[in-house]
Amino acid sequence: MTIPQDTRKDELRNLAAKIQDAVENYAQGKAKNSSDIIKLCQDLQYRSESPEVFAERLRYQPLDICALMIAVEGGILQALSSRGDDTTADQLAELTNRPRLHIVRVLRLLTAIGVCDEIGFQLYRANDKTPVVASKGQIGGFRVCSIPACAITTNIAEYFSKYPNETTAEGAPRSAYSYTYGKDMYDYLRENKDRKADFDAYMEARKKDKQRRWHHVYPVMSELASNGDVSATTIVDVGGSRGHDLESFLESNPEFNGSLILQDLPETVEPIMGEKRVFKAMAHDFFRPQPIKGARLYLLLAVLHNWEDAECGIILRNLAEAMKPGYSRLLVSGMLVPEVDAGRLTAELDMQMWLLQHSRQRTKREIEELMGAAGLEIMKIWENGDRESIIEVQAREK
Repeated sequence: MTIPQDTRKDELRNLAAKIQDAVENYAQGKAKNSSDIIKLCQDLQYRSESPEVFAERLRYQPLDICALMIAVEGGILQALSSRGDDTTADQLAELTNRPRLHIVRVLRLLTAIGVCDEIGFQLYRANDKTPVVASKGQIGGFRVCSIPACAITTNIAEYFSKYPNETTAEGAPRSAYSYTYGKDMYDYLRENKDRKADFDAYMEARKKDKQRRWHHVYPVMSELASNGDVSATTIVDVGGSRGHDLESFLESNPEFNGSLILQDLPETVEPIMGEKRVFKAMAHDFFRPQPIKGARLYLLLAVLHNWEDAECGIILRNLAEAMKPGYSRLLVSGMLVPEVDAGRLTAELDMQMWLLQHSRQRTKREIEELMGAAGLEIMKIWENGDRESIIEVQAREK
């Protein structure tokens, strides 16, 4: 279908006006983050492109990750980021022992997509995105998420041809990841220490993201004070990796004098058990009964989207059994999927969870169903735009 030029121009003018309004709302603090601006700008790009250019851009998108991996595995972005000033291709070639032409071609694409800046002829500068993209945690994320997604793509037509109904078919692998790699993602990580280290680094980086910090979305101290003595409070971070969520909470709330407990699998927490931390580290599998009974707060941050409904049910029932009705709260973080008009980041993360782990991001209705089946009920959802919202949950009276 061809859109008349006058109609297209009117659409672009309307979108430009909406973008200006969204920028003003963000600048005046009326919007929590820039998600509305990003979505409108994406819409403006899509409607500006001809169908042919649109299809061409989609066809070439995998090359963005290819160029990025050449740059980070070769140390190119790290070298550019660490210098802190304008750097020539020749200087980067000397620093990384890479051919100058390779560097020029890779950075030609990476500057075009905003990873770093091109200042002049074969002259480059890091921007605010460069050190983040080149960080240990983000590189870990590319290795354990982006690279497998590329590998899965090469097999995806064959996978769905063999298993059109996926895991309901007899003998079907758990996920497209399992079909491609011969084992589940977590089994693969357990058997590959380097990739497990990448995964842990990626999880730590996600938890350090200020826009994702649970205690910036949920007013912890005021909520705790409304129901008892804060000094008697125990907060349990279930599946909390290396404890960055607890550490960032205490940094923001140094007056908190209750107890902090971190729980995760032995291979995750044992390396830090001998270290002096602000929390007590405890080895625990959340598929087993919760040993800490009647805590004030249980945290389940960025966990449920990793698991199918049946597995989520086990995790939630174990927590429900440990919670004290009327006192304990469970805080679940998750990117809630709108029933209509989902943003690109939300849809992409849902697709990632589907292909890598046969799990998913969920809608509010789906979360409510999970909670209800586990003997829990939602008290309030603390919205956070297209980032992880905080879902406040309590146990039903038995």
